[in-house]
Amino acid sequence: MQTIGFIGVGALTLYSIKGVRAGGYQGPVLLSPRNREKSEYLAINYNCEVQPDNQSVVSNSDYIVIATRPADCLETLGSLEFNANQTLISVVAGIDIEQLRSAVPAELEIVRAMPVSSAEAGASPTLIYPDNAFVSEFFNSCGTSIVTDNETYFNQGSVLACVYCWFFPLFQELIQTTQGPELPKELSAQLVMGMAKGAAELALSSKEISPAEIASGIATEGTFSKLGLDLLKQQSAFEPWREACILLQKKLAANN
Repeated sequence: MQTIGFIGVGALTLYSIKGVRAGGYQGPVLLSPRNREKSEYLAINYNCEVQPDNQSVVSNSDYIVIATRPADCLETLGSLEFNANQTLISVVAGIDIEQLRSAVPAELEIVRAMPVSSAEAGASPTLIYPDNAFVSEFFNSCGTSIVTDNETYFNQGSVLACVYCWFFPLFQELIQTTQGPELPKELSAQLVMGMAKGAAELALSSKEISPAEIASGIATEGTFSKLGLDLLKQQSAFEPWREACILLQKKLAANN
């Protein structure tokens, strides 16, 4: 059975390992010792093994996940010795394969992946480039692997890993606005999240029509849905989302 090792044990490593273990992945998982509290937590609760140092992780793994901060990624990789039969999996945002290759042996296979924290709930849509059977299977254990054969697509798709975070404040705003004597907070939260999940499932299943067309079909003349949607459009409520995405696209392009 293949061994996977993680260099960098922060939030991403934490939710990814919790997710794949809950999803049935049983292979050996090695961890770097930095962030001792998280490493030991994963070792005790999720059948992982903490190594003495980063090189021990590399030396004893078939697949190595680099999960450091972007600023530390290349320097960390440059200090390690790999062999030609290994695969490097980078989950570091904004560092492309050409940059990664400058810090590791030329023959080393490199795969990029972008899981999000819903991995912990078994629901991460994890973008992967390029295709690799083990990497796809690993992240399928905590959601759905989405493989692309184009790194430009991967970079553009990485913006959506940030957009994912923005949904939560929107959920909170909707919960706070609708809760009250007529609707308890717990029921409001269940409905808000359930409606969001339902909308996403419908959009995913409706391959022949766009999400905008689905909305138009629901928000017909005289409905309350149209009343609210018209107000949002009049207030240009969707424009800041577009501007925020463009900002991140420019930042990612500047890093590559």
